[in-house]
Amino acid sequence: MNYQIKTWKPAKRMLKKSNEGKESTPDIRNQRPRAGEIRVSGLNETLFLSPLPVYTGQTQSSRRNFSEITETYLELGGNNWGMVEQGKILAAGIWMLLTLAFIVPSLVVLYGALASPENFPTPLKDLVMGIQTFSGIALLGLLPLGAYVYGMFSSVFTAAKTYPVRFNRQRREVCYVDSKTHRVLIVPWESVVAWVANSQGVTSYGATRQYTLGMGLEDEEQDKVQFLLLPQPSDAHSLGMWASIRNFMEDGQLVDVPNPMLKALGLIPTGDRLKPYEGLHTFEIEREDARAMGSLDEEGGEDLTPEQRREYGFAEKSRWPLRRWYIGRVLTFWKMPYILAEWAHRKGRPVLPEQVQAWSQPLPPEHWAKPSAALMKANQLVKSAMDKKGATFVEACKAAGLH
Repeated sequence: MNYQIKTWKPAKRMLKKSNEGKESTPDIRNQRPRAGEIRVSGLNETLFLSPLPVYTGQTQSSRRNFSEITETYLELGGNNWGMVEQGKILAAGIWMLLTLAFIVPSLVVLYGALASPENFPTPLKDLVMGIQTFSGIALLGLLPLGAYVYGMFSSVFTAAKTYPVRFNRQRREVCYVDSKTHRVLIVPWESVVAWVANSQGVTSYGATRQYTLGMGLEDEEQDKVQFLLLPQPSDAHSLGMWASIRNFMEDGQLVDVPNPMLKALGLIPTGDRLKPYEGLHTFEIEREDARAMGSLDEEGGEDLTPEQRREYGFAEKSRWPLRRWYIGRVLTFWKMPYILAEWAHRKGRPVLPEQVQAWSQPLPPEHWAKPSAALMKANQLVKSAMDKKGATFVEACKAAGLH
């Protein structure tokens, strides 16, 4: 996952930075937030989830948001999720240009030759002229396609230079490494400011809505805040990601929730399915899912007729899900998106400094940091208000005196 990083400083640069991206980076130093607090500014609404990371009652998201999860730490950033989908979009763009250059003129000439042959006395010559004309138009499409490819590849090289953020549950600390200066910043877990931002805007195409999970790590030594901004598809995704991080840090949950559809199909996650990145193994997983959709690998009833299978409660076998999958792979140039994803994964990321590697080593249980008394009390009050009295997160935080 790629995340954006912004730095906010007070004093001389405060006005400049507050004007740049003020919609996504709230002022958490001059206006100290509290868990459950809501701030509204114009069309933007921000719900703060911490400091003091209390119980939220939200369903955690999939582990695919995280590049590594161990008994000691959880790592945010550093994986290549979405690369396969970007490869498929690239294939679609290539097909659009090929269609415009060759298929469209072919169809035009074929229709003209059949509908009004007197206007197309030399169809082959007309076809060549049509291809030349439409190919010239298609060449213009190479500009946006090239820009897309440049953006896709540059994001890979940028990710290869960006350090992931680690959450150490045994030390109850969070580690951030600056990608430019390589400076290590370690802050207490309970001091991290997290929020969910809901921003609305209007474009020429209509109203738009953007969701962001944000975190602020305060650097007291340099008197600034490191902001981590993670765009999300919805509020549920933002809250689910924070719930995953919080549940790991507080309860040691390893965010091992399988895809609900795969679980319903009875597909037990394997080593490949639990890999925290996309690559060539993703191709085989998708093919396995397509076979499962058609019940092709279902055991039992192989000698029964379709009527008998329905009578005895067996799922009806169908090869169409697998056929559609193969058609889709042909249209996306077979394994091209997966090869790109494998390459993006192999590009790797920077090696974490020795200080971070030492900080990431497991500790004896007797040396584990403990939650503060304030957090334990707040958790009890919030959880009781939400689970027993049906209060919302904001109402529960207010009842607990957090804001």
